[in-house]
Amino acid sequence: MAELQGLLDITIEELEENLGTRKLNEFISSSEQLFLSRINSIVEDVINDRSKKVVFISGPTSSGKTTSTMRLSQGFKKNGKPAAFLSLDDYYKMTDLTFDSEGRPDFETIDALDVDRIAEDINSIISGKKVIPPVFDFTVRRTMEGDESRAIELPEDGVLVVEGLHGLSDRVSGDISPDICTKVFIVPFGNVFHDTKLMDKREIRLLRRIVRDNRHRAAHALSTIDYWPMIENSEKIYFKQYLAKATYHVNSFLAYEPLVIAPMALQDIRKALDDAKDGVIAPNVFMERSNTGKPFADLDRAIEEAGKLIKHLEEIPVIDPSRVPDASILNEFISS
Repeated sequence: MAELQGLLDITIEELEENLGTRKLNEFISSSEQLFLSRINSIVEDVINDRSKKVVFISGPTSSGKTTSTMRLSQGFKKNGKPAAFLSLDDYYKMTDLTFDSEGRPDFETIDALDVDRIAEDINSIISGKKVIPPVFDFTVRRTMEGDESRAIELPEDGVLVVEGLHGLSDRVSGDISPDICTKVFIVPFGNVFHDTKLMDKREIRLLRRIVRDNRHRAAHALSTIDYWPMIENSEKIYFKQYLAKATYHVNSFLAYEPLVIAPMALQDIRKALDDAKDGVIAPNVFMERSNTGKPFADLDRAIEEAGKLIKHLEEIPVIDPSRVPDASILNEFISS
């Protein structure tokens, strides 16, 4: 049973102290190496246990599951162990949606996934059969059948890495022998302080999600903030039980990331607020399938939340995103 560990607290003063050219390079490098060490320890454990056939990765939204999955897969291959990865996001079925009291569709529930096909494909892959997974296009929010280029056929000594919010659900992994599984729960676990707390793991993930949604999911900042209560309500159901099922917890918070994520999120939020003020704000894309027909669940609440975030984000120093290494987990959120 995993527990949250490795809490990383950092102050605005510490961030400012590391802004010098030499110090900043060392700060970024040490932050990245700390995260890599967590991933590499899991790679080493799986490599040393030949019985392991599948690694399940779970964690709440914007925890860095996709990059961690790729890093694990690369680590296995580097050590001579064939690896493939499977994203549960590609199995969205987007039918029979449920809604909260303000009309937000619940895309976070496990029932939004084709769980039967997920379980079937995983069992087929670890049995050595060829499987062609579907692909979900987030820009049009539609699942399509994959082609031969996506085929997975794992050799006998290979390992499958499965990632998704519900990667540790019994409905996904429950019928697979625990002897051949490794289970990982990933979530950023840190705080940023300046007299009082400016950011914790909730805000870290919210900012990551704002930046990513704006660049990859055609969703402006107020869309993400307006939808966030649905995400949080879902996580209350799943967070603790999935963490308890995990073998490992990986802290994906990088000490230097506020210097990058905060100013990018600040820019995105200001742009959305300006559009709202001018009356040209686009509807919340996450509400397109709402049962209410409303463009937002609660735009006033989202604007108020955005205003509070701005006050915190303005206190955080800035570095150019180009300082982020190419292989960093942050590129999952900031890359265009």
